[in-house]
Order: sequence, then structure tokens, then C-alpha cells
Amino acid sequence: MNRLTAILVIMLFAASGPLFAAPVCVLNQSGQTLLLVVDDLGQNRVARSTPSGDKLCLDVAQSISKAMVGVYADSDAQEGCSRLAKPSQTETLTDFVEFDRCTWLDTSRIFPQAGSD
Repeated sequence: MNRLTAILVIMLFAASGPLFAAPVCVLNQSGQTLLLVVDDLGQNRVARSTPSGDKLCLDVAQSISKAMVGVYADSDAQEGCSRLAKPSQTETLTDFVEFDRCTWLDTSRIFPQAGSD
């Protein structure tokens, strides 16, 4: 009976999809309400108009080593700012200027190579 239970638990976890490692977040400290975006560079993306002082996060699968965070004036904006982000790391926007001229707090810019653990 215990073996059957263990097999069923393993099958349940395997069928439930990827395990999530940690959130990728972007924090708006610009003094403006802006559209924040977090994208795992795969199939998952979240976007929300976010006032200064709030952050937006997306839980990403364990297999994800980098994602993208973006900031736009609003949902109609054609241009904004984006940067790569790592799981468990919050990218903090301090000044918003369109056309990728935003100011961000310094965070680690070292990303693991694909396929390395």
C-alpha cells in the first residue's frame, strides 16, 4: 500500500506541471503610476498598472534562469524600458524615461548559461 501511495504522489506532481522556483519582481519607485510587466520569456506574462511603491511579481518555473521585466507609461505606449531579471531578485525602477533610458537600482547582472546548474 505504501508503494502505491508513493507512486500516486509522484504521478500527481508530474502531472501538475512545472515546479515553481521563485518570483521575478519589478518594483516601481519612480513616483508615477506605470504599467509594469514581468515575462518568463516563455509562456507566462503578467502586466498591471502599478502606483509608485508597489511591485508586480510572477512565479517562474525552476527551469527558468532569467526573465524580463518591463515598464511602460500605460497600456497604449509603444516604447518603454526593459531589462533581464533573475528569479528571487527584485528589479527596482527609480526613474522612468521612455526609450530604454530608465534608471534602475543596481542588481547582479550575472546570469547562468542555458543548461548549466
